[in-house]
Amino acid sequence: MAGGKGLSRALAVALFFALLAGVAMNPLSAHLNSRVPGVPPESGRVLDYYHFHWNLWWLRHAVQTGQSIWYTDMVLAPFTHNLAYHSLTASMLPFYVVLEPLLGHLRAANAIIWISLALTGALMAGFLRWRGIGWPLALAGGIALALSPYMADHAASGHLNLLTVWWLPLALFAWEQTARTRRVRWAALTGVVLWGMWFTDTLIIFWGGLLLGPLALIALWRGPDGRARLRLVALGMLALLVTVALAWLLGPLQPTLDFETGELPPARLLTLRYYSLAPESLLLPGLGRAQKVGTEHDETFGLTLVVLTVVALFVRVRSRERWVWLLAALPALILALGPDVEVLGLRVPLPFRLIHELFGGQMRTPIRFLPPATVGLIVFVAHTYDAWLRAHPRLPGRAIVVGGVFFLLVDYGAFVPFPTLAALEPYDFHRMMRQEHYDDYDYVVLDVPSGPFTGWRDVGSHPEAMVYGITHEKRQVSGLLSRIPIEQHLFYEQNPLLGWLTDSRSLDASAAASSLKQFVSEWPLGYVVVHLNWLEPERAQKVLAFFNAQDSVCPVTVERDAVLYRTISHPKGCPPRTPPQTAPGEYTLYLGEPAPAALMPDAPFVGHGWYPPEDIGGEKARWAGDGSEALLYASLPPGSAYTMTLRAVAFHEPRAVKVVVGNLVNGEPVIAPLGTFTVAPGGWSEHTLTIPADLVAALGGDLVISLVADGAISAAEVGLSADARPLALAYDWVRFTAVSGP
Repeated sequence: MAGGKGLSRALAVALFFALLAGVAMNPLSAHLNSRVPGVPPESGRVLDYYHFHWNLWWLRHAVQTGQSIWYTDMVLAPFTHNLAYHSLTASMLPFYVVLEPLLGHLRAANAIIWISLALTGALMAGFLRWRGIGWPLALAGGIALALSPYMADHAASGHLNLLTVWWLPLALFAWEQTARTRRVRWAALTGVVLWGMWFTDTLIIFWGGLLLGPLALIALWRGPDGRARLRLVALGMLALLVTVALAWLLGPLQPTLDFETGELPPARLLTLRYYSLAPESLLLPGLGRAQKVGTEHDETFGLTLVVLTVVALFVRVRSRERWVWLLAALPALILALGPDVEVLGLRVPLPFRLIHELFGGQMRTPIRFLPPATVGLIVFVAHTYDAWLRAHPRLPGRAIVVGGVFFLLVDYGAFVPFPTLAALEPYDFHRMMRQEHYDDYDYVVLDVPSGPFTGWRDVGSHPEAMVYGITHEKRQVSGLLSRIPIEQHLFYEQNPLLGWLTDSRSLDASAAASSLKQFVSEWPLGYVVVHLNWLEPERAQKVLAFFNAQDSVCPVTVERDAVLYRTISHPKGCPPRTPPQTAPGEYTLYLGEPAPAALMPDAPFVGHGWYPPEDIGGEKARWAGDGSEALLYASLPPGSAYTMTLRAVAFHEPRAVKVVVGNLVNGEPVIAPLGTFTVAPGGWSEHTLTIPADLVAALGGDLVISLVADGAISAAEVGLSADARPLALAYDWVRFTAVSGP
């Protein structure tokens, strides 16, 4: 009967924290299948959800395909990466394996945040209750940890690894049972829990060590005799042996030892100080700031916990145990303060510098040691006020706790709407890629703009393209890994193509084209995806002009805001670049027009010399004039001649346009002038030239059309507006019509 009552109570506590976490996560909790944590990148908050989503997919994919979870070449191609220092969060695999088949990927990934918040609160409350704290204060302690500024901030950034604070009450319970019972099974369980923390993230096992270390020393000091102390030491060694053995067999010990940290750039002292707990936050914490901060360096304990801790120092109660937890909180608190503090203008070094040096400069965020400090302070506060309330039974204890919890929730910003973004929708061509399997062709996908990010360095932009890998399951360049060697950073920045696509260097078209051919052949690069909505219009036009001019890639389709290019190394080869067929034997290219779904927009057909689409006299069209020549690309079925009709209007004054058609055939240029026509300003007019059948045949139907105007002038020059762009003519459409004859 007692067991059933205990189970019912445990379920009630779990449900309580699940509901509370759902309220704190609103509106994400109400839109699990369409939103993700985060706010627009321009707000300054770290946008990190995407690589944790990818982590979940990779963990399951690696296990299902018989690969090591600790090494991958699936992201930041073309390199193979050791993930020992990456925020892989491998312990989330069981959660994902259970949830994903039931809920789908997006709901499962968001639900893990929800579960982490609820589990942290429930386990912390359970631990406090096990220590004899009354239920009201135990629940309050769970709330104080689960919805703390630290947890709220990392939930809003999608940091699954840093939300696993629920490991701490598990580790504390297992160790305290070991110390109390002196039994081997509890020591072994402590070792398993510590391994689980390490399996989650190297930082997490540090949390455990910072709390268990002081507690173990105190337990030794309290030992009744030498024999008891010796047994406790043996049990502690057994726990560590289990931890190390599991870490060696299942990870991450072997890949950690395999990692060449000397190849990684160390964090600078300025970075460490930026991500440190500000000492003044202990004196003047802000009320209700938790979910309004921009990045994690602004995290605090919150006003409520600081005030309660300070007052508790002066509350006289019969509880020696509370001081143990205050002492246990101090090591983590000191580490959270960072590498040094400034006192009277002098920099006083702190112990975090030792941690920083021990890990080769790879520990860069001291403030992430807040959780063990928070746990220690919560237990200290809980013991203090529980004893005080028991000593004053006439006081309305429950009402006091409820009022304190309400103030705590306001302080933590729990009623502030949870920041969310619309989830990225995969494209149909990503699903098509997923179906492509070749025994000897394991290709790479290059997203443009490219964003090969790491924890140290943001190279390029939009690393969130990483989540598309969950759908297409192919190697890709864009994404984020916590640590990669500096040489790989430099490759992405200095390579002529990737350096340009990451906006790290200007375009050298010849060198970039050479790099593209090399990647197509060696990686091999299979697809290029140009995300027009992630590019400024002018840069998008330059990117389209570059890829449309290459003979190593060819446009395949345009879907929503993305243009898909396939490379010549791909087994499917290149389809003809034929404009949409608008009638039998008639093909029309609408310039600047957001074409109907059945037609293809002009992105795959335009080269250099064009401005982005815009409204021109009520028509969606494009201006030419960005250079003396404007290029178009089109493939036409050979076997007949074609008339080419262009609808155009000149800017400000008449323009003569010389038209030349050509291409490379077997590496040699084949070029033929078609003629010249004159376009007047003021109104749209149509102009027709003929492309001979033998020219179409000689070029294999693949035409490069050059439109060269005899001049250009800007609106600013003629006093019409401030627009300084040189404008020659605007083009509405180009129509190719098959005709009989030569």
